[in-house]
Amino acid sequence: MFTIPLYIFLFIYLLYLCVFFVFAIINFYHIIITGSFTFTSFLVSFFVFTLAILTFYFTYDFLLQINWQTKIIILNFEWFNKIF
Repeated sequence: MFTIPLYIFLFIYLLYLCVFFVFAIINFYHIIITGSFTFTSFLVSFFVFTLAILTFYFTYDFLLQINWQTKIIILNFEWFNKIF
């Protein structure tokens, strides 16, 4: 039986968060450096930042309830015994 722990998906999600934050920092840096920091760009950036924070909070609240030690069965060789 081939299994993986559920926390592997948590590491993948954390990698996604790191990439998201890198792009968010690059975006804000670009807005400030190029001098295009207008009210519209501020409003859109604030809206995106607020939605991201709310999404991360609700995701965190949801992920606290999960048992990360649970094993996920990827391949069970007994499945093939029923065929043959």
